[in-house]
Amino acid sequence: MGRVLFLVRPTESELEGLNTSETVGNHSVGSQEQPTFPVHLSGLHGSTDPNLETSGSISRTFEQKTDTGPTALSLEVPEVLYQYYKSRDRTREYGAYVSDTYDDQYIKGIVNEFERFGKERGLNDAGIINQMMTFVQNLKYTSDKVSAGYNEYPKYPIETLVDREGDCEDSCILLASMLEQFGYGSTLLVFRDKQHMALGIAGGENIPGTSFQNDGQQYYYVETTAKGWGIGELPPEMEGGTPEFRPIHDSGVLVFSYAVDTPASGGAAVEVTMQNVGDGTGTAQAKVGFENANENLVASAQSQAKQLEPQAEYTTTLNILPPDDQQLRAKVQVIMDGTVQDTITSKWKSPQA
Repeated sequence: MGRVLFLVRPTESELEGLNTSETVGNHSVGSQEQPTFPVHLSGLHGSTDPNLETSGSISRTFEQKTDTGPTALSLEVPEVLYQYYKSRDRTREYGAYVSDTYDDQYIKGIVNEFERFGKERGLNDAGIINQMMTFVQNLKYTSDKVSAGYNEYPKYPIETLVDREGDCEDSCILLASMLEQFGYGSTLLVFRDKQHMALGIAGGENIPGTSFQNDGQQYYYVETTAKGWGIGELPPEMEGGTPEFRPIHDSGVLVFSYAVDTPASGGAAVEVTMQNVGDGTGTAQAKVGFENANENLVASAQSQAKQLEPQAEYTTTLNILPPDDQQLRAKVQVIMDGTVQDTITSKWKSPQA
């Protein structure tokens, strides 16, 4: 049985100090009142949007035993997509791990194979879901501390598939993503009294097995880290546990690019373009800061909040007054619904001699 430590990290700590300077609108006042001319910062740029046409892919084959004999499932994903997910900031909003649309075609491809397999053998939806559960249960269990270096490091589904391992939250997120593509709702079941996470699959009241009700919906217990458990089957060590519900709802997910210019009027103009690649609407913001060689923040600004529909873009320009006589680097963050989703930190840039 997998275990996970649940840590509470305040949202402000995720902002990494980027709100320490005085900001008026999109303009950072900071410690300098006169315009500066940090021309050495001109041309800084970066992007988190993966170019899926880039060459290079990762292949994985998953073998498992079924009632009708052994089967094999093959998966091939662009290497750039795997690196995109590995480099993303970790968020406490679990819906983002399921709502990111870049992996939809790959998760859908896996689900299609299970549907084809099930139809060939005359399985109903419950039977196909059980096959998906068996697939996820057969992935290697590895705690966050071993695989990522620290506790509570949720993985995106592609990460778990490529790594072929994860802990209870990772396997729950993967199965939830597969169920979404199959047309079934689910929720995360957090058992703090058992230090465990499981998945709840939405179903009617006539299904046998252990279920929990939330907002008028029955969710049937699914164990994702141990082999052999079916829908509604509760392991003995989980008996008496009380779950907290973590809904997996449609969420906004941001990718972004930025570029720094130094206009003749002085200061730095940082243009940030954000795109919502999730399947839900969210409120997007950008934060830009410049750090000196001691990694102290010397100037920063934050954009106004902007509601973004799925696939919508928003471009904003932040005017900042960083010093022009210091080695600096840019740190750009995007925030969705109050939570930092991703960060780019540039290389150091020194003033010209």
